[in-house]
Amino acid sequence: EHSESGKWQSISWDEGLDAISSTLVKLRNEGKAHQVAFLGSDERGLMRDHIAQFMKAYGSPNYYQFSSSQNDAVPYSLLQGHSQIPAFDFANAKLIVSFGANFLEEGYSPIYYSKLYSHHREPQTRYIQIESRMSLTASNADQWIPIQPGTYGALALSVAYILIREELYDAQFVKKHSFGFDDWIDPAGGKHTGFKSLVLKNYFPERVSEITGIPSKTILELGRELGNTKQSLVIGGKGTLDNTNGTFTQMAVYSLNALLGNFEKEGGTFFVDESPFAKLPLFHEDAIAKQGNRQTPVAQSSEDVFPLAKFSIESFAKNILADHPYPISLLFLYKGNPLFQTLNHRDFESVLKKIPLVVSFDSIINETSEHAHFVFPDHTFLETWNEISNVPSVGFMHVGIQQPIIAPLYDTRHSGDVLIDLAKRIGGTVSSSFPFVNYQEELRHTIKGVYDSGEGAIVTEGMKRLWLEYLQQRGWQSGRYSSYEEFWIELLNQGGWWNPIRKPKSWEQIFQTPSGKFEFYSQKLKSVIDSLIEKKGGKGLSNDLDTVLNALHISARGDEVLLPHYEAVFFKDDFPLSLITFQIMANRNGEGSSLPMMQEMFGYLVKEYWRTWVEIHPETAAKHGISDGMLVWVESSLGSVKVTAKLLPGIMPNVVAIPFGLGHTSF
Repeated sequence: EHSESGKWQSISWDEGLDAISSTLVKLRNEGKAHQVAFLGSDERGLMRDHIAQFMKAYGSPNYYQFSSSQNDAVPYSLLQGHSQIPAFDFANAKLIVSFGANFLEEGYSPIYYSKLYSHHREPQTRYIQIESRMSLTASNADQWIPIQPGTYGALALSVAYILIREELYDAQFVKKHSFGFDDWIDPAGGKHTGFKSLVLKNYFPERVSEITGIPSKTILELGRELGNTKQSLVIGGKGTLDNTNGTFTQMAVYSLNALLGNFEKEGGTFFVDESPFAKLPLFHEDAIAKQGNRQTPVAQSSEDVFPLAKFSIESFAKNILADHPYPISLLFLYKGNPLFQTLNHRDFESVLKKIPLVVSFDSIINETSEHAHFVFPDHTFLETWNEISNVPSVGFMHVGIQQPIIAPLYDTRHSGDVLIDLAKRIGGTVSSSFPFVNYQEELRHTIKGVYDSGEGAIVTEGMKRLWLEYLQQRGWQSGRYSSYEEFWIELLNQGGWWNPIRKPKSWEQIFQTPSGKFEFYSQKLKSVIDSLIEKKGGKGLSNDLDTVLNALHISARGDEVLLPHYEAVFFKDDFPLSLITFQIMANRNGEGSSLPMMQEMFGYLVKEYWRTWVEIHPETAAKHGISDGMLVWVESSLGSVKVTAKLLPGIMPNVVAIPFGLGHTSF
């Protein structure tokens, strides 16, 4: 607990839980349940459901996650109608073109992609990596194409230009399963521009070469190779998303898979089925919870700047500082380090100082939890129970069981157990929404659904896919377990369960759009923009539309807005270089910074340890009088940082790159 003097003092679990539960009870009794907010990080699966269950039973609509991954799905949902991130069939693809996806170091599962990549030395698969600096993925690829940051969308559309102009696209797929490719007339008689016209008019290679810094000959070769290779695959990643134009850029990249007819085919993209977990028992809502859950969520974007985001930390901070639509009295923080990661950290710091009671669940104190009034110490990953399942973009159903390797070293508790304890102390329907003794028992209940489904198999060395298919077609469970107990013990011994067999999907399941097809022209985006105009009291006239599009920082007009297109990133004239960040495997999201061993490994490629560096092309360095190893200031419109200069030819001239994750004031 933080005392008045600003020092930490240690208190017993009972004292801490009593203090928080009595505040929670008081807020409920005063009809202020909705004034409790919960900010998680990138928890998925059971832990996310567990926290959501607690908040719904308690009566607050304010459970959010500060994690980029939930917003990564937005471009996909605009084109395919649902938010599931696709899996990519690397194993059967003959050509893989990556737009800024450094999949060997970043993304959802570098381990999985490294494994797929390592299989490729035998059947010859070509990898083409497009990004501004030579990452680990670029240096292992067959070809690296350096690109000006923020211009991936223009390149993708120029590749589309070649596929369309030279008729190298899958005309059959486009005709049957896509909407908005050709010019069309709506039921009211209005004429609309199709994707094809837009691309042929605006994205010829010579023009795009000027934008991207890539020779038009290279663009032509790339388009032809993609179109002429039977099983070719296109993926986008952090490089495409981490820009102000990220949504439209990722839409442009993903639409190349539609031109290639890549959905649900070998060497293409597909969707993994949901793991067959047992659902949590229904939560109970009393009158207080009903009333609280109906309130407007506090993070709702008031200026409608982020209409598609599940969570925007900017809106969250602004609204809390303005007590809009109501004040927040208690904030729970679960893991993560939003204060370190957010760009508007000054606002967020003010939020942490303003809220009367901040409670952090974590195993180490970081920049964010420094501001907490109470820290409930959680186990580290080596001491805890959890499940990790269906990691996005991994190509098969899977459930991994995380189990304690060692007994807890200190007086720590699983955050899931602490929430159950708080629910019991609050009593009533909040308590009855958690019928489990502890989180481990809840985990066992969830996994029983996997056992009851009779699908898949516990992971063992000898389980071959064909054998699994043979067994499942005959309705046999591979591995006959006499009871769930036996299944559970075996599962813990082996560590996980998997099912590589996908259920066949109808086109309606693959594309859940108004047209039931892949939408080059996004009707979902149209309805979002229409509702924003309506909210502003507009009638849909062009100046109403201008107001809305300007607030969204969209410069395109007309049908172009609803099609994948290139939005130029806004540059300030007095900043001569472009800055990009990248992640290092030893310190993803900055989480490894508290571990000396990870610090020792941090800059193994540039021989720089414990300190941040900036990568600069020798030409750029010479122009600015910088030599290798010199300390330099890197300044942007958001702030400045002092780092060591590293001169490397593997980066675009006029671009500088800084690894993300160091520069902590805590830990």
